Amino acid sequence: MYLNVLIADDSEDDALLLVRELRQGGYHPQFQRVDTREELERALEQRHWQLVITDHTMPGFNSSDVLESVKRSGMDVPVIIVSGTIGEEAAVQAMKAGAQDYIMKDNLARLIPAIERELREVETRRARHQAEQALSHMAYHDSLTNLLNRSMLHDRLDQALTRARRDDTLVAVLFIDLDRFKIINDTFGHTTGDMLLQSAAERLRSCVRRQDTIARYGGDEFVVVMENLESRNEAAAVAQAIIDAMMKPFRINHHEMYIGSSIGIVFSRDCDGRGEMLIKRADVAMFRAKSMGRNKYQFYVAEMGDENESRNQLEQSLYQALARSELELFYQPQVHISTGRLRGAEVLLRWRHPDLGLVAPGLFIDLLEETGLILPVGEWVLRTACQQWNDWLKEGVITEEHVVSVNISSYQFKGADLVFTVGNILADTELPPHMLDLEITEGTLMEDTQLSQQILQTLKEMGVHLSIDDFGTGYSSLSYLKKFPIDCLKIDQSFVRDLINNADDAVIATAIIGLSHNLNMKVIAEGVENNDVLQFLAEQNCDMYQGYHYSRPVPLSEFFGILQRELKEVA
Repeated sequence: MYLNVLIADDSEDDALLLVRELRQGGYHPQFQRVDTREELERALEQRHWQLVITDHTMPGFNSSDVLESVKRSGMDVPVIIVSGTIGEEAAVQAMKAGAQDYIMKDNLARLIPAIERELREVETRRARHQAEQALSHMAYHDSLTNLLNRSMLHDRLDQALTRARRDDTLVAVLFIDLDRFKIINDTFGHTTGDMLLQSAAERLRSCVRRQDTIARYGGDEFVVVMENLESRNEAAAVAQAIIDAMMKPFRINHHEMYIGSSIGIVFSRDCDGRGEMLIKRADVAMFRAKSMGRNKYQFYVAEMGDENESRNQLEQSLYQALARSELELFYQPQVHISTGRLRGAEVLLRWRHPDLGLVAPGLFIDLLEETGLILPVGEWVLRTACQQWNDWLKEGVITEEHVVSVNISSYQFKGADLVFTVGNILADTELPPHMLDLEITEGTLMEDTQLSQQILQTLKEMGVHLSIDDFGTGYSSLSYLKKFPIDCLKIDQSFVRDLINNADDAVIATAIIGLSHNLNMKVIAEGVENNDVLQFLAEQNCDMYQGYHYSRPVPLSEFFGILQRELKEVA
């Protein structure tokens, strides 16, 4: 066994005697002898040593000097004193100073056992130190991205704010949220989503300054802390660099993926100085940036605090909305293009707040999902729509050819009770199953294709219609699309509204129509707002449409009037 050993001894003969003892003990020593403090310190700088053996007393140099030099070098290396003159009291003092053992020169038989013991101790200490470092790293770093975690972020931010108050400098907090990450995570699964987060973290590192703090705050949210800023423009420049970096395509598992980022920025001088408050306000500014169209950054201003408070109040009111009968259904007609007759309607959830009036869906749908209320509310929507549709069927206002379409959120679809819930509602309301059309987004279906196929097949066997909503915005594989028992594809309105003026949209819409018909599926175009678009869709043999050209979503009473008018026309 090779052993790098440094011997501090003024006697070359004594040093060779020690080397012979090591060889007899089974070691192959690579050694160097020094006899001055200067030589010792140079040797400690130039090479890694596994063992130091030192005489106790040498001319102008002793074991205390050796222990001091080894300690100052920072090396974790055992020091054993081998001496013929050290007394008991001096030996005890040397042990207290850091020597691992002392051996009399007339009893070298103890040397090899002492070395073996100390080498084992060194390995144990190093292993323990590495384990402690690993645990410390795990405690303060995100395991996926290796960035700081939330706990360490708060500690670093508090330290930065303390320094800023002391030195009268400026600190910025950037709150970063990845746009469209959920779509990719839902479409390709969590493994791909994790790889995307890791790549995004690397891009973040490349955009900030070396001294800046980066942390993963949770999910697809990140926080950057910038200290010692000379102006606010420095934070804006970093924010823009992050936005530019995140807009470039990511290549994950042979797929080219596009996301984006929305960033909120707050400065230490704009708040009361508490770290947690700065992060909250940066988060508020981020939501403002997202609402302005995403891929933007926004500075926090005091007025945003009022907006955030309003959002919190809205959330609290939402918990009571269902019990207070404040939720209602609007209906948007779906029309056969060839005949101009109603296919049915898509039901859309609306909230009529007692003080705020009709709340825009964009303000509360996300809150339903964030709070988990989407499950009971989603079931209420399905039950109410089925009951109303069957009531109209019994009254003769509609026929069994008319279909009611209900959106199923990803939270409902992934729940274990969807099939059971649909079956119970159909049984309770007595609605013929073929009059119900369940709309599921393609991103939801692609999250777990095997499970999706099983759920869809069971629903199909119950007799309900199945549609893929917002088709074209996700990443469906055609091989899976053929396996799903789908009746209809809905072309997302983003490809429909401007297809007369946008050749790319026209090509996409035409391709989806052709694809659907080849797979024996019907097609509904969403967002039809004028006759030119409708005429184009008719020429491409699109089956159905919905949009403002026929009617915007309307309350129950207005839709009932539409049904009655058609009933008279047919009669």
